[in-house]
Amino acid sequence: MGSSPQADLIELEPQLKERVWGGKRLAELYGMQGGPYGEAWLVYDENKIASGPFAGRVLKDVLPELGEDFLGRKVVERYGYQLPLMIKLIDSADWLSVQVHPDDAYARVHEAHTGYLGKAEAWIVLEAEPGARVIYGLKQSVSREELRAAALDGSILELVNYVPVKKGDVIYVPPGTIHALGPGLFVLEVSQRSDLTYRLYDYGRGRELHLDKALDVDVRAPPELQILACEPGMSLDTLFFNARAFLGDARTKDTVKLATRLDEPGKGWLVAAGAEASIPGVKLGVEPGW
Repeated sequence: MGSSPQADLIELEPQLKERVWGGKRLAELYGMQGGPYGEAWLVYDENKIASGPFAGRVLKDVLPELGEDFLGRKVVERYGYQLPLMIKLIDSADWLSVQVHPDDAYARVHEAHTGYLGKAEAWIVLEAEPGARVIYGLKQSVSREELRAAALDGSILELVNYVPVKKGDVIYVPPGTIHALGPGLFVLEVSQRSDLTYRLYDYGRGRELHLDKALDVDVRAPPELQILACEPGMSLDTLFFNARAFLGDARTKDTVKLATRLDEPGKGWLVAAGAEASIPGVKLGVEPGW
């Protein structure tokens, strides 16, 4: 988002991902058959561009042409001509696996073949059924051996910290935090460009676990948890991305939007979840310098 919205707007085609824990919201939202769909990848550098002079091309192939003017100098210095951000919609009808993500250092050494970064993420709760919860960290410090045994016999569910959540909650999940989304949640997730997920426990679904890697990267002590409210003025500032909530103008029905920024004013992505917005030419309402 720069000084000319029409000139440097990039609209992407979402990628829907089937997941065993997925629900029905995404199929209904996008008019898709099949499923269950658990994720819609909205901003990802392997998404196709939906409109404009680059329509039909994959974003990562266009980024070198867009260059520093689009990505920002700091992003290019740190990541090259790569979009280091992902934004997803997540619809969880069942518990996701008890999982953890690595940081950049671990990803560079052990997952270089994937091209992924480590993964810090933030959840913005768009909808939550009564009683909805997430897992965030552990209740108490445990040893590596204790956590491995608990993951294998299922007693890890007695060690994790369950947190009630509601619509509008914003939770930041740093790398190394054991976590999971629970049933009845519709979430906008902002994260580093990564799909590196190490499962510790998966409710007997038969999917692969990644215990050795998970135990390498998880923080086995209770983490600090702060829940923000997604309302105008909310600002989430991390080492990897910044997010700001704001109100649109009358043409966007005064709906709270979320803007994400990559290190540098004017370079980022706008998400208007659930709003009817005609983006080209609309005064988006982001504060000066953002």
